[in-house]
Amino acid sequence: MTPSGTDKQTGPVARIMANAGKLLSGKAAGGVLSLAYLAIAARGLGPEGMGALVLAHAYATVIAGVARFQSWQAVIRFGAPMVRDGDEARLKDLLRYTVRLDILSSVASVIIALALAPLAARVFGWSDDIRGLITVYCFATPFLIAATPTGVLRLYDKFKLLGWQLTLMPLIRFIGAIILWLTEASVGAFLVVWIASVFVHGSSLWFLGWRELEKKKLTPSLLGKAEREADKAWLPFMIKTNLSSSIDLMHNNVPLLIVGGVLGPAAAALFRIAYNLANVLAQPITMFNHASFPELSKIEAEEGRHKMAKVAFQSIGTAILIALPIVGLYFLLRRQLAVGIGGEEFIAAAPLIALMAFAQLFQIASLGLESAVLARGRAGWALSGQVAAAVAHLGFLSFMLTAIGVIAAPIAIMTGWAVLIAVLLFALLKE
Repeated sequence: MTPSGTDKQTGPVARIMANAGKLLSGKAAGGVLSLAYLAIAARGLGPEGMGALVLAHAYATVIAGVARFQSWQAVIRFGAPMVRDGDEARLKDLLRYTVRLDILSSVASVIIALALAPLAARVFGWSDDIRGLITVYCFATPFLIAATPTGVLRLYDKFKLLGWQLTLMPLIRFIGAIILWLTEASVGAFLVVWIASVFVHGSSLWFLGWRELEKKKLTPSLLGKAEREADKAWLPFMIKTNLSSSIDLMHNNVPLLIVGGVLGPAAAALFRIAYNLANVLAQPITMFNHASFPELSKIEAEEGRHKMAKVAFQSIGTAILIALPIVGLYFLLRRQLAVGIGGEEFIAAAPLIALMAFAQLFQIASLGLESAVLARGRAGWALSGQVAAAVAHLGFLSFMLTAIGVIAAPIAIMTGWAVLIAVLLFALLKE
């Protein structure tokens, strides 16, 4: 039994790029829609209002990220050999285990989000009407935790389906933002649309993943005692990847929260403009990572670590060469991009846009290397690298944010990624 859609006659690098392209076909549309609804929100709410909106979403995302076990990585890491060997019974055991962890994570995320909401409201200066909606947003955090179905779809090469599913959230926000802009709605109304999009996103992902399992007659029984004990390697792997991904939040939404808490919502809005513009470039990078991990895991299982490492380096080099011309365009058009998206009020985002685009080259290397290290089963090294990167990142941000302003945020991100690359290289090449 092999994952559907896998062509043994195609080279591994080509398969990685092909699968990344399938994800990107939908994700690119999502990236364009994300830029569009961001531009509408920026022009309709201004820096302060938009800042409040993006800080609310970042808060929910960070809580979900901390609570979530990266069970999708376990589904691929341990599921790939099971699929190869036709061990359907053990695969169902694994899926039962990861789904139950996802449910536990969902409950924990709501409890944590509700407990910290009053503190977040004071730090970010949310108004009373927004505070009430933040409570509702806390109950949406489980819908940001859909790890097992993500792993299932990737394990069985459903990259195109997964890519188009990722357009649902930005599409809902885009349509909603147009209506709200035309009716001159408040920040609270925008936040309602943002919350609804999260519910739809998570629900659809579970539906697609579960449907795939039903097709293959692999739906696990979630109630009662398991017939066989869980593999002792499963939980340590997921704990390490959970900690690693939680620390990885330092490169994403946590900097936005820190900028908003220290410099205010307007500064957070400038940073979000730059981040989302760079995210259009980051989409193919992220899809490259999502596609490379399953492929590298299969190569590690079938052909050994030397072949896997060679493929990883080839993939990273190819991705960097593709990204370089686009990074150059971002630098040349940074002012036009800032004004075109947010209007004249957002011209100060121009240097942030250039730096965030350049930072994506660091991200390509770090994500590709992390996939290779995880494929070797060295989740502990990935965690160590994330810890070292987080220390470097937060250290720089804490020291320089008040000194040089919001420009410190993208520089801090690059500093953290550079440290992560160094650690992951050592872990990959170490015997």
